[in-house]
Amino acid sequence: MNIQDLQQEWNEQGNQDDVVTKLFKESRHRKVDALLKKNVVSSILFMLLNLIINIYVWSILISNFENISTRYIGILMLILTYAVLFKNIRQLDFIYKINNSKPVVELQKLIGKLKIERIRHNRFIFIFSNLFFWSIIILTYKWDLTLLIPYLWEEASIVVIIHIGFSIIWFPLSLWILNKYDKSESSKFWNRLNRESYLSDQSLNTSLNNALTYLKEIKDFEN
Repeated sequence: MNIQDLQQEWNEQGNQDDVVTKLFKESRHRKVDALLKKNVVSSILFMLLNLIINIYVWSILISNFENISTRYIGILMLILTYAVLFKNIRQLDFIYKINNSKPVVELQKLIGKLKIERIRHNRFIFIFSNLFFWSIIILTYKWDLTLLIPYLWEEASIVVIIHIGFSIIWFPLSLWILNKYDKSESSKFWNRLNRESYLSDQSLNTSLNNALTYLKEIKDFEN
């Protein structure tokens, strides 16, 4: 075998390695794309649900604007729904920025930012969930709080005290719960709740964490 034969065999071996590398990267990128599509679907569904609530609130607000309770609760609800909508759009923006033509390191950074946005989205809803709930109830039944609260205070003041008290306590309580989720040394009870809460990276970003694993495999394979 002369030097030309050896060089040709070496080149063929190099081409085979390039093909293997290309096929491996393509298979991993396909898996990353499939996982991202799941997040696109969930983000779009959340956005559509939020838009439906927003339109519903607008319809009630316009038709019952003379009701002071409906007016201010409706405006508050619109602020909350627009804040959630903004967070939905930011998630979709990060997803559409993720392109396989970009370097792996940049893709990892974008997915990391997307993970943070998803957690912030769910935690925002969790913190203001009590406000969301009572706002929807008041708007749906068109309660006039200027009449309802004095009436309840005379008939059953304890009901008013409990609901107002819980509404005030809920904000620091929700932050305390989230702080428990973030602590790695929490008890088994909190760890179990954390895994099922959809409020932490562990419970919410399983698909994105898997996508990062595939990207790390590509990076390791290239090295």
